[in-house]
Amino acid sequence: MRIRWTLSASILALTLLLTSCGSESSGNAQQQLSYKDMKSMVIDILKTEDAQKALQQSAEQLSGYTAQSSKLLSVQDQEEVRLAVKDVISSPDYDKVIRKLMTDTRFAGEFAKAVNKDNKDIHKELIKDPAYQQELIKTMRNPEMEKLILEVLKSAQYRKEVMSLMQESMQNPLFRLEVLDLMKAAVQEELQPKPDEKVKKGKQDEQKGQEEDQGSQDEEGME
Repeated sequence: MRIRWTLSASILALTLLLTSCGSESSGNAQQQLSYKDMKSMVIDILKTEDAQKALQQSAEQLSGYTAQSSKLLSVQDQEEVRLAVKDVISSPDYDKVIRKLMTDTRFAGEFAKAVNKDNKDIHKELIKDPAYQQELIKTMRNPEMEKLILEVLKSAQYRKEVMSLMQESMQNPLFRLEVLDLMKAAVQEELQPKPDEKVKKGKQDEQKGQEEDQGSQDEEGME
């Protein structure tokens, strides 16, 4: 906005200068330029290389911007900056620098705080994507990933963290109430006979009744 204002001021000053010169020359030559002719002349002058350089220098002096900083506003230079950043990030040397920075506790903590909210939003959006879900499942089924997860689960540090988390959760009355409800539901489910057990028990009772009837008939025949 500041650059635009300074350029406008420079153009206005140039226009006033040309107008005064035009008025003076017209007075001498007893001629007067029309507004259309004056506008056309100003446009032609502004298209020249010298005029553009003069406007740029004037804008830099008034606003304090350099030619290099002004170029950063162009679309082409923005694309060049983006590609340069991409090359730096993909460089092996950059990976080493990042690893070294992440070992700094203070830097890692501040970095995590800065990207925490954005990461949560990204994960929420990604988890809704079917393609991301498929890739995540494929990754979790990878033998190396399974091995890594098992090693983490077996580690003493992980078990310690789980126990600490469980102890903290058990201090919550709502969590304890939910656990009790789940235990009651599990006990009731175990006490109810299953359909297969009912059929098996019915067959056993029927077979037992037949054996008793057969035994009674044998006793009567012996008498």
